[in-house]
Amino acid sequence: MTAIGARILHVYKDVHPAVPGGIERHIDELRRHVPGITSEVLVAGRGWSRTRLRLVSGGREVAVWQVGRALSTPLTVAYPRWLRRLAPDLVHLHMPNPVAELSTLSLPRGVPLVVSYHADIVRQARLLPVYRWLIRSVLRRADIVISGTERLAETSQFVREVAHKTQVIPYAVDTAKFDRTRVAPAQLSALQAADGARTVIAAGRLVYYKGFGRLIDLSERLEGRLLIVGGGPLEAELRARAAAHDNVVLTGPVSDSGLRARLAASDVFVLPSVNRAESFGIATIEAQAMGLPAVVTDVGTGTIEAVEHGITGYVVPSADDDALVTAVNDLLLSDALRSKMGDAARSRVVERFDVRSMAEAHLAVYRSLLDA
Repeated sequence: MTAIGARILHVYKDVHPAVPGGIERHIDELRRHVPGITSEVLVAGRGWSRTRLRLVSGGREVAVWQVGRALSTPLTVAYPRWLRRLAPDLVHLHMPNPVAELSTLSLPRGVPLVVSYHADIVRQARLLPVYRWLIRSVLRRADIVISGTERLAETSQFVREVAHKTQVIPYAVDTAKFDRTRVAPAQLSALQAADGARTVIAAGRLVYYKGFGRLIDLSERLEGRLLIVGGGPLEAELRARAAAHDNVVLTGPVSDSGLRARLAASDVFVLPSVNRAESFGIATIEAQAMGLPAVVTDVGTGTIEAVEHGITGYVVPSADDDALVTAVNDLLLSDALRSKMGDAARSRVVERFDVRSMAEAHLAVYRSLLDA
């Protein structure tokens, strides 16, 4: 069949805006921007909620019931039934998500399977001897594997094993929306007046591998205020940690427009991730699209691909606190350097990481399987 008019089913744990994480936002961008097809989403609900089906931009969104989660994995037996019921022309699985991965092994051979391999597992590494079989089985079953970064494709032992069918399609941001000129001047002025000082901003899900706790501990050494935007399971813990620091503010979850306004009102973005569970950091290119220079840590994955070191920001070793503080302060203390790098950052994101290019690249993948 032809790809145009086909129904693509994205399968993962959660989706934006219910969960504003990087992979969730990525799936949301795909379902809204890949042209000429119907993009549907199959995820797990939260808590003991019943299966919920709603219509959103691009197609249906199904959140199946679950009894809970263990090690961030939804516990549900509903994925296989809904895979059959939705009867997609092509399934696009987003890893890691063990229960969904196991479910896709039951797909008929005639249904093409695309797998986006987003990250290696780190926190649950003790389970890898058991999980390894499933990862390899799913990647072998996949017709095409997608990595969001060159470095993850090169350094992940599992992706290297299927290099012959792996394509790298960079993560992306809607640069038409993430544009500081679209933030209302009155809103921008109000936020800047309230801040009253140069602001370092970090944004993302409040989870362990983001390194926000470490950043809070370093905040007294920063030449400005630290703003952490987002919500997540560590929010209460991080708020308690920040209570001892006068220059740290946690906003909690914000809307997309609120995030853009906060970025526009800030001076420097930082991604202080601590291990390979962070494969890229979509928040980095969102910040750069808003004209902010970025400081990111090198955790061995694709975090460094979002920044051109010395041009749009700085890359520092993941465990080097002094290097992180120095890089952030160099930018905070030089208006000229911030402006120069911020302009370069915006230009680079528009050129390399725009959502429309990513959407067209995914459409080409789908076409290669459906038009065959």
